[in-house]
Amino acid sequence: MAVFDLAIGKTLAHEGGAKFTDDPTDRGGATKYGISQKAYPDLDIRNLTEQQARDIYKRDYWDRVRADEITSQAVAENIFDTSVNMGVRTGSRLAQVAVEIDPADGIIGSQSLKVFNNCNEEFFVSNYTIAKIARYAYICNRNKSQKRFLLGWINRALGAVA
Repeated sequence: MAVFDLAIGKTLAHEGGAKFTDDPTDRGGATKYGISQKAYPDLDIRNLTEQQARDIYKRDYWDRVRADEITSQAVAENIFDTSVNMGVRTGSRLAQVAVEIDPADGIIGSQSLKVFNNCNEEFFVSNYTIAKIARYAYICNRNKSQKRFLLGWINRALGAVA
């Protein structure tokens, strides 16, 4: 089964680590360790500790995508990291799309887990990467101010393939 402690370091690095940012074009607002003020309005983001961020990621992302129940570390890490970046529902829905689960409802239940655990890992990662890049393009086409993030998002998506 997949292990959270093997995944979290990569996601924290993708999310900028301990660097505090408050970019006016970032829809999340103030952010540290990838935890945004918009998502956690009652949290003191500037003084957030790494352990607090890890606890949030475990509870609100890893556990919600049921990553402990996924046999492939690569599949679990991809779904987790994408859910951090796009939200649990979108990350889960795109994972379902990648393995042709219909309907792709964005809720990882026992049927989704069964498919994830029986799919070819390389097939999943390739299809999921394409789905993520398509989603990023859609976001940028709908909101031109987000184009400045596109290259970073695509690099993040392609990093899962390498």
